[in-house]
Amino acid sequence: MNNDPLAKKTPPNWKKSKQVDPDEALKYKRMRAELVAADYGSTRSITRLSKLNIEEIFKKLEELRAKDPTVPQKPVYPSTTTGRPHQTQISKKLLSTSALPANALNQLKREKQTDEEDEQRYEEYRKEVIKCQIEYHTDDAADQLTA
Repeated sequence: MNNDPLAKKTPPNWKKSKQVDPDEALKYKRMRAELVAADYGSTRSITRLSKLNIEEIFKKLEELRAKDPTVPQKPVYPSTTTGRPHQTQISKKLLSTSALPANALNQLKREKQTDEEDEQRYEEYRKEVIKCQIEYHTDDAADQLTA
C-alpha cells in the first residue's frame, strides 16, 4: 500500500485511536502502589509488568490478605472519580510563572496593555463628546432664550 501510487492517502483518525481512561489509569496506579507496599517487588520492576500480570499478582495479594492478617491491608482511597473525563484547568498562577515561553508571556502582557490603553482612549473620547454636547446644547439654549 505504501508503494501504490493510486492509493488514496488519508490522515489518521485520532478519534479511533486508543484513548486513556483516567479512572482505569488511577486503578492500575493504585494496584502498583499496593503491590510495592506488600513487597511483591520494587517500583521499577512492577511498573514494567503488563496489565494482565498486575491483575494476576493483585488477585494473589487479595487472596493472601483474606488468609493472612499480617499482610498490609488495602488502604482507603478517597472517591475522586466522577466517571466523566477529567479536564485540566490552568490556574492564573501557572500562567504567570516561567512555565510559558517568553514570547507567550510577552504577548499576554501586550494584550493587557492594549486593553488598558483602549479603555483610556475610550474614556478620553467620551469626555470630549460630552464636553462638545454640553457646549453645543448650551449655546442653542442661550440663543433660544435671548431670541
